[in-house]
Amino acid sequence: MIETGLFSIYNCDVPVHYGVDIKPGYAGLAVFEVVTQSTRTDELGAMPWEDLRTHLETPPSFGNNAGFVDWAYNDVLIPDLPGTAHGGIYKGRSYIFENGMRGVDEIVDYSLIDIALGHDRKPLPWRNRFAQSAREKVDLSFRHRARAQIANALVLFMPVKAAFDQVRIELLCDQDPILLNGTAITGRVDNASIPKDGQWFKQFYFHAVATEGITVPAGGRANVPIALKWNGDSAPFGHALTLKLESDAGYLPKRRLTTDASGTGSFGVDALGLAAGDQIAVKINTEHYSAIGKIVVEVV
Repeated sequence: MIETGLFSIYNCDVPVHYGVDIKPGYAGLAVFEVVTQSTRTDELGAMPWEDLRTHLETPPSFGNNAGFVDWAYNDVLIPDLPGTAHGGIYKGRSYIFENGMRGVDEIVDYSLIDIALGHDRKPLPWRNRFAQSAREKVDLSFRHRARAQIANALVLFMPVKAAFDQVRIELLCDQDPILLNGTAITGRVDNASIPKDGQWFKQFYFHAVATEGITVPAGGRANVPIALKWNGDSAPFGHALTLKLESDAGYLPKRRLTTDASGTGSFGVDALGLAAGDQIAVKINTEHYSAIGKIVVEVV
C-alpha cells in the first residue's frame, strides 16, 4: 500500500511559491515567483492577496477544461503574498479536471501526471509522463525533465485511475504551499532524503509475477497464473484491471489479461512450433508502461 494525499517535498531550492487546490474532480497549481530585495517590480501592476485568492478559489472553466493554462492576472505583483518576505509575482495556474476534454487513453490505470514549469517559471499544461515517453521508455525523472527542459512542480501518482483526492500527489517546493479551498497536507518529505537516481516514483506502482514455475509441453498449452504486487514492499496489489500481453515465441490465444479484485489472474500460452529446451518470454504491460512483469515459460 502507499500513502495517498498531498505531500510537500520541501528543501527543493526553487525560487517559486505555490498555491494548491485539490478536490475529487480536479487538481490545480498556482505559481508565484518569489520577490527578493533585488527583484525589479516597479513596472508591474499590484493586487492584494485577498483579491487574487478569490480568483484562485474559483477553478477555471474555459476551453472545455482541456488543460489550458489560465493566464488571467499573469505577472501581477502580490506584495502581501503569504509565506514571503517581499511578496511574489503571480505566473498563472494550471489544472487537470476529471471531466475535462482529453484523449481516450490520457488518464488510465498506471499513469503519472505532471504539472511542470517551463524555463520562464510559468506553469505548463498537464501531461501523462508515461504516455508521453511510452515509445522511448524514458521513465527516469531526470532524463524526462532534461529532454523537455522543464522543472517538476506537482506530480500525481496513479497506479489505478481514481479521484484526485484519493491518489498520492507530491509538490516539489522550498516551503509548504498556500492551501486553497480547504486543501490539506498529508505529509512532508525532506528532498535531501530522496535518492537522486530518478526512480523514486517506482515504489508507488506495481509489478506482475508468476505465482508458480510453469512449463509447457512442445506443441501443447499451459495456463500461467500471475499476481500483482506493490513495488515498494511486494505486498499484494488488490485491484481489478486489464493488462496487455506480448511474447517473443509461441502463441498467446488472448492478448489481454484481466485480474480480479485480489490482483490475481491467468493467461494461456501455446508452444506451437517449439521444441523441448525452447523458452517463451511473456511481457506484461499496462496501457503506456511496458514490462511491469516478464515471465519465462520453459518448453519441455
